[in-house]
Amino acid sequence: MKLLESHGDEKVRQRYVRDGVVDNVFGVLLGKIRSLAATLGTNHGLGLELWGTGNHDARILACMLLDPAALTEKEARGLLEPLSNPNLVDELVGRVLVHAPVASRLQEKWMDGSKELPRRAGWKLLAGRIARGLEKELDVGATLERIERELPDAPYRVKEGINFCLVWIGLHLPAYTSEAIAIGERLGRWDPRPIPKGCTSSYAPEWIAAALALRKGEKTEARKAMEAAAKAKAPRGEGKPAVAKAKVASARKKSAAKKPSARTRAR
Repeated sequence: MKLLESHGDEKVRQRYVRDGVVDNVFGVLLGKIRSLAATLGTNHGLGLELWGTGNHDARILACMLLDPAALTEKEARGLLEPLSNPNLVDELVGRVLVHAPVASRLQEKWMDGSKELPRRAGWKLLAGRIARGLEKELDVGATLERIERELPDAPYRVKEGINFCLVWIGLHLPAYTSEAIAIGERLGRWDPRPIPKGCTSSYAPEWIAAALALRKGEKTEARKAMEAAAKAKAPRGEGKPAVAKAKVASARKKSAAKKPSARTRAR
């Protein structure tokens, strides 16, 4: 804990607070936590100890140390169900629970429950398992019907989880891509937040299209806009690729070498 605290950054801490981490946070950059996790390796016991501190940074590190295969259903529920921070819910689901043998039981229990963040976790779990090809028996048609039925009236954090699952179905199950996009169009733009510059919309049809374009190596409109803005701001010459700069420099040297000096020309 002292090592984590020593890496804390006040600006990062304030950003976490704005994102809903109310207290008990040092503000350690994720990259530093990853480096520490790589040094420690999988350590289930230490992961549980770190989680028990209640500190946000320690819990993020714990998500990188816990052994999914060692988690019982009771332990997994004990880790997630008391949480009030959606970002930590997503970390625990994406890094640990989606790989746990008890994932399918947790998913069903949470999706059918009434608590907001566990419901979010259930939908995120389903999405993660679809992406990994672990939902072989899933009735995709019924799941899409449920998405269209439940998303409109769901609490905001649950909406995010349901929408995430819709997008993941569209991306990872090609036979249902068109249907996922059509459902997204019928549901409309439910997210009132402005889209940060350079980011992709949470609107499912646009999110799916952007992700598929990236998969093909194409640039999204947001990426094109970011690159154009960066090029416009760059001082003259800085926008050129390194290879192009090297060629220009080489050409100038050759040109200079060919020109006779003033003394030579005078002879």
